[in-house]
Amino acid sequence: MEKLDTMMLADDLALSQDKILNGEQDFDADAVYKVIDNLGVLNNPIKDYFDMTEEQYYEAESDHKLTLIKLASKLSDLHDRILTNHVDGYVDKDVINLTYNHENPYEDDLYNPTIDYRVIVYSLKVIGAVQSIAAKDLEKVLSKDALLSVGLAAHALAHNA
Repeated sequence: MEKLDTMMLADDLALSQDKILNGEQDFDADAVYKVIDNLGVLNNPIKDYFDMTEEQYYEAESDHKLTLIKLASKLSDLHDRILTNHVDGYVDKDVINLTYNHENPYEDDLYNPTIDYRVIVYSLKVIGAVQSIAAKDLEKVLSKDALLSVGLAAHALAHNA
């Protein structure tokens, strides 16, 4: 059932994008957090990371895809995001490749919720696709920093939108 939850959430968020970004519909960050936690990729529940410093995360868990340069700052203040944007490989050969790119929803220090929304929806679609065909491999191939980025994007949307 969890596999379906990821895809269903991504689809629901995609359909609701305009209403959520226009403030006509509430954004359910807890639904995103639940999907993240159910993946079992991060060492802790996603909410535990928001008050963690960049240095604490860097030392304990980061896979070094995020640009962490303000090490004393809270992760919830981080402007860098990692978007999970593509999957390829051979499931029958246990070769799954995910590709990523950086996104910044705070260009010129102005928050752009559309970018964080895209990080959430697109990443969850790719993650859900892998989960539906190779769930056991997902934990090994998914970047912790990319999954953290989905949580940071949801947190920012919930508090800034």
